[in-house]
Amino acid sequence: MLCSRLDLPGGIERAIVNTANLFVEKGHPVSLIVLDETGNSYYPLHASVKVIQQPLSFGITPDGNIISRKIKLLSDVLKLRKLLKQLKADIVIATEYPFAVAAVLSGAKKYAKLFSWEHHHFAWIRKNRFWATLSEMAYKRLNKIICLNKTEALHFEKFAATVVIPNFIENKTGRLSSLQNKQVLSVGWLIHRKGIDLMLKAAKEVLTINPTWTWKLIGEGEMLQDVLDFIQQENLQDRFILQPPAGADLSSEYLQSSLFVLSSRFEAFPMVLLEAMSFGLPCISFDCPTGPADIIADKINGLLVEKENPDKLAQAVSSLIKDEERIRSMGQKAMENIQQFSPEKIYELWTSSFK
Repeated sequence: MLCSRLDLPGGIERAIVNTANLFVEKGHPVSLIVLDETGNSYYPLHASVKVIQQPLSFGITPDGNIISRKIKLLSDVLKLRKLLKQLKADIVIATEYPFAVAAVLSGAKKYAKLFSWEHHHFAWIRKNRFWATLSEMAYKRLNKIICLNKTEALHFEKFAATVVIPNFIENKTGRLSSLQNKQVLSVGWLIHRKGIDLMLKAAKEVLTINPTWTWKLIGEGEMLQDVLDFIQQENLQDRFILQPPAGADLSSEYLQSSLFVLSSRFEAFPMVLLEAMSFGLPCISFDCPTGPADIIADKINGLLVEKENPDKLAQAVSSLIKDEERIRSMGQKAMENIQQFSPEKIYELWTSSFK
């Protein structure tokens, strides 16, 4: 598996680590080639997963000029070719488009099956003309393209065979939230793409209408000061709680909450929704492109609201706060729904694709 840095908390990093761990647990040798400056992992890696850290940029760098970057691409492709030949892999999975292109250019298809595993929302990825042309050429030579949902798969069908394999989650504690604590929980990077500004607008309304409830946001990022300013300006020091990530295990946070809210402008297949549901939490999310609608069954195990509409988001959260019976019913359905994303079922999809 070719991947970028894994030392940060995030859904992509967690999906890669989870999948690598799953395959070694099933008896398959797995190597993670981390094409970045560090080989450390934020999430626990199985001891049998082989980590090879080899910083290769493939010319995607602000350094140099147009010619030096093309030379860098060529030299890094040659380094990758040497590394892949040494590993003698049967299957090579690229987790970002430059890695898929590089794997094709390295000639790996002569001895291995090549897969691209698409984690990002298609419309979010921006390529210049050179990389767009190179990607189109390379993707047509892949054995298969792995997508997280059907909508994303539609974008890739013109290149090669596609298959939908969602992310998976496992609640290893075996515990569920009591749904008795008056706390809303959100987890994610403090960035524009995650709709933090929209979340703050919704939270202001929810906490005004429901004075006995709190809202906890776990995350870090470039909008940190915006969140701190919001808390100060709205006098919500004890009610809107900002907490930096303190480790890979957030089970205690889910167990102490009764609702989970996602405010992203776009996603692909948000792992945090899976994790929240695995603890029996009803989830409320914008019906953004794409992913939440593949996880949340609206009005059954959670609520989907009009994208980028904080007023509708606030109304949805408050409607559940006022209906404890509905929270419990949705929590039960959330726990049942999550079974379709179990490790065993997702493992079967992967092995079926390989065969």
